[in-house]
Amino acid sequence: MRRWWRTLKPAEQVVALGALVTLVVGVIAAVPAYLTATRETPAGADSAASSTPPPEPTTGPRGTPEPTDPPTTPPTTTAPATPSSPPPTRTPPPTVAPTVTRTPPVRFAITSATVVPNCSDVFGTGDEPPAGRTAVLFVRPAGGSYFYEQPLRFPTPHTWRANRVVVGDDRSPGQRFELHVFVVSDAYAKELTTHDGTPYSVPDQPGERLTSAAVTRTDEIGNC
Repeated sequence: MRRWWRTLKPAEQVVALGALVTLVVGVIAAVPAYLTATRETPAGADSAASSTPPPEPTTGPRGTPEPTDPPTTPPTTTAPATPSSPPPTRTPPPTVAPTVTRTPPVRFAITSATVVPNCSDVFGTGDEPPAGRTAVLFVRPAGGSYFYEQPLRFPTPHTWRANRVVVGDDRSPGQRFELHVFVVSDAYAKELTTHDGTPYSVPDQPGERLTSAAVTRTDEIGNC
């Protein structure tokens, strides 16, 4: 130290001395502050401060439990669809056949006039014969043969008609005749139609008699 001081020039020694004085004054001034800080800080504070972990950051107010991840919901397993049972089959009530009201057969009858001219319309009541059968009108002089006239027509149900029926001739006024309706086969009825327009007599009863009526001839011509 002494050697260093001797090597300095007078001016340098003055500067160095000033710096040393300044250093000593600064140290003396810092001692009271150091002593005050030592009294205020208890021993071990630094070590406690250094050993306390920093507070964990929170996102809510003090005392609020930390949020946790929501529980994982296990995937829902869909059970295979069970086929539904078919609805119970309702047995329909037994079908009751509708009651068919059958019209009673209408009796054959001649309802036209009993006093007739030479040519007149004859009509009456009765049901049309079944298929394969034909109702035919015959005219018979009292006690004589049956003369074919014509097949009956059924314009409305249960009624029949024969138009321009010839009863006798110009010599027959005042005489009695019989009108007969017979049911015959279609084949026989077709054969009889070949004699239309001329008097045609049959020797025997031509079929099943359905009805008959007695009439008296007038001297009128009628609708011929």
